Amino acid sequence: MLLHGIKTAWFFLKSTDGKTLLVKANGLSDNGLLELGHDVLGVASAEIKGLDGSKLEKISGNNTVQYSYADPLNPTVALTVNSIKMATYAKLVGLEKKGTGWQMADTKPVGGCVIKSPHMTDDGFTYFCFPSGNFLGGDKKLDSDSDSKKTPVTDALNFAAIDDPNIDDLYRIYDTSDPDWQSEDAMFKEILPDYVKTTTVSGSQV
Repeated sequence: MLLHGIKTAWFFLKSTDGKTLLVKANGLSDNGLLELGHDVLGVASAEIKGLDGSKLEKISGNNTVQYSYADPLNPTVALTVNSIKMATYAKLVGLEKKGTGWQMADTKPVGGCVIKSPHMTDDGFTYFCFPSGNFLGGDKKLDSDSDSKKTPVTDALNFAAIDDPNIDDLYRIYDTSDPDWQSEDAMFKEILPDYVKTTTVSGSQV
């Protein structure tokens, strides 16, 4: 795969058992999917790590290597989204309303993300799908504006995948060049069995 950039990405929230997609007021949009489009000024970066074991371990015997195995998978995604609304950010990382502000809750919500990247050499796309996991809020470094420029601060999120009960694994990759590829909606239906396509814009932050 020769990829370039990020076409778009989606966030969503799920029930605590990871089986059900949360929608409308409980989720991030009417059908549960929040597309990270113009409403959030897009995704600046998505650094994906841990798709394979961290390293290969070897077992030796009789003065030779007899067997090798990979360490367990540990998929993570470090995301930079340009402008997430505070209420959406709070839902993702697990902030709860106290008085007129927010503070961290005792438990993390279960969420997921999908990242869509274009192919360099054709018109296809590759999708990196993480149906279940937890979001952590990133650090903030606030610098003073000067008389010559403003210093915007984007929203950093760290996502750690956990085992998803619907796909019985940590992640799934789809590619439009695969002869088994059907459609984006079919992909979402596979990783989120209760996903329903809606005619409303799913990229509006709830």
